[in-house]
Amino acid sequence: MKTTERMLVSAGLCMALCSCGSKDAQTVRGPSQQFVAEGYVVTRQPFENILRVKAGLLPSESVEIKSPVAGTVLAIHFREGEAVTQGQSLVQIDDRVWKAQIKGYEAQLQAAREVLKRREDLLAVEGVSYEEVEAARSQVRQLEAHIEELAVSVSLASVQAPFSGRVGMRDFSVGAYLAQGQIITQLAQINPIKVDFNFPGQYINQICSGLRVKVVANNDTLTAPIYAVSPTIDESERTLQARALLTNTKGWLPGDFAEVNIVIDHHDAAIVAPTQYVIPDMSQETVFTVKNGKAVKTNITTGARNNEVVMINSGLQEGDTILATGLLQIRPGMAVKITKVN
Repeated sequence: MKTTERMLVSAGLCMALCSCGSKDAQTVRGPSQQFVAEGYVVTRQPFENILRVKAGLLPSESVEIKSPVAGTVLAIHFREGEAVTQGQSLVQIDDRVWKAQIKGYEAQLQAAREVLKRREDLLAVEGVSYEEVEAARSQVRQLEAHIEELAVSVSLASVQAPFSGRVGMRDFSVGAYLAQGQIITQLAQINPIKVDFNFPGQYINQICSGLRVKVVANNDTLTAPIYAVSPTIDESERTLQARALLTNTKGWLPGDFAEVNIVIDHHDAAIVAPTQYVIPDMSQETVFTVKNGKAVKTNITTGARNNEVVMINSGLQEGDTILATGLLQIRPGMAVKITKVN
């Protein structure tokens, strides 16, 4: 066979092979073939737009108990970490000197009142001057003031809990001398307990006093009403501070972190779709619907969303089927076969 003939035969074989390959590719991509995918049927269902924010737990009341007077500790009436009630005596400071002084002043007061009585009787018959009566009356008042001042010191020497709660630690013992203002212990009221959180200023019209919120901490959930909202917005964060008061049935402790869930919007029957089936774009969100067995790229508008679904404001009707798989490969107009409906 000549060289020219050999070349013609080779060229013919190559064309035949290429023709077969093209025919096979057309079979795979041809219009008669269907794109296999899973679908999702759009339905109406309850939908809540929930705002989730971090929160901190605070004691509803908290104070450092300090010694109101200086003196030696005679007795300690609390155990560290225990619960105490309002008015319960915590520490007794030595008040014996003040009590003794009160007795002395009371004796002087009794005598001064007798002097005043005699002078008032004499004044009636002009036996003494009015100035002498006033001097006796002034002496009575001074003694009464001394007794009242000492009585206050005696009262303060018995240090009492200003409200019910749980006490902290102490760093002194019986016999120790406490200076005025020295810390005795910490007292905190943890039931109820405060829930402190910040929320975006855009929700000021939806979040207000009286609104009940869910509080999640330590894998438990409780509800609590908001009782206060800050009147000003934080300029740096653009948030407002709010506080709720929680009945602490779970024994949560101040300082723990929590999460507050706030229902911003609720719909009993909204058209929703899973967020992963929505294709975002710079200016438009779309989904692929299936109509008459073909894929249709459908523009939609969305509203609020949560971790799983997004509310569809327009573009979809109840009962529409949207593609759940193959979103990167599908093209408008392709024939689609739905194998599974979620």
